[in-house]
Amino acid sequence: MLRGVAIGFLTYAVFSCADAAMKASGGQLHVFQLSFIVTIFSSIVVFFAKPKTEQWSDMFRMRQPGLVLLRAALGIVAGLFSAFAFTTLPLADAYSLLFLQPLFVAVLSAILLRESSGRRQLIMLLVGLAGVLLVVRPGFREVLPGHFAAIATALCGAGTLLVLRFIGRTERQVSLIGSLMFGSLLVNGILTIFVFRMPTLFELAMMALCGALAGFGHLGLMAATRYAPANRIGPTQYSQIIWAVVLGAIFFSEFPDWISLIGMAVVGLSGLFNFLSDRRQAQAQASGQAA
Repeated sequence: MLRGVAIGFLTYAVFSCADAAMKASGGQLHVFQLSFIVTIFSSIVVFFAKPKTEQWSDMFRMRQPGLVLLRAALGIVAGLFSAFAFTTLPLADAYSLLFLQPLFVAVLSAILLRESSGRRQLIMLLVGLAGVLLVVRPGFREVLPGHFAAIATALCGAGTLLVLRFIGRTERQVSLIGSLMFGSLLVNGILTIFVFRMPTLFELAMMALCGALAGFGHLGLMAATRYAPANRIGPTQYSQIIWAVVLGAIFFSEFPDWISLIGMAVVGLSGLFNFLSDRRQAQAQASGQAA
């Protein structure tokens, strides 16, 4: 169990380093080209993540192809928005807005699935939103297009989670991974033709590093789930708030003020509370069913 949690913390540190590498690429390349090159390098790593019981030739054998393709489309759009957000925003701002995803999940679940959240969960989600507002402070600080891109990324991520509720247990992993990777290469590859610019050696190195780290991060999550259940690994994602401060300060001279630090702490703690609350609720339901 401890090994799985430790791998979870390490994995999200790797993901944070991948985001920092993307930011370090400078944001001079178009997001289509940036996402295309990053996906190439991440695909090389993820190619080896195939479960032993599945074959890549089974990628197109889908039980619900419409939902699988919808999930892939949401992932592609989220990748484009996140690339724009991380290359134009301070890391702290980007991560704080990305952690709006649980709030979007609650809202979309209520609208689309008629699922209601508990009062405590709703209160903590609103507390998390207040923490985001402390970080961004619209009206007191300039709101940039990157802020809206980060919000769109969180919204697409919420949509992805809802879709995975329906297909996560019925579709092959090679279908879920392969459709996203192949779709991203195809869409971004075509669009890159119209915006192509020869990257500098440094830009190419940073994008290669980003893609490789993202691929290894995916492998890390798979390894973590072999040692610990997902409900123990999930809270480790909020450690990215800390990495946002550390990496931003070391590599990009981004030093959040004390109000932003309080806001980031509020976001992380509210998200952790909601995750643990969901876990307790699931355990209670399981106990009730067993009884």
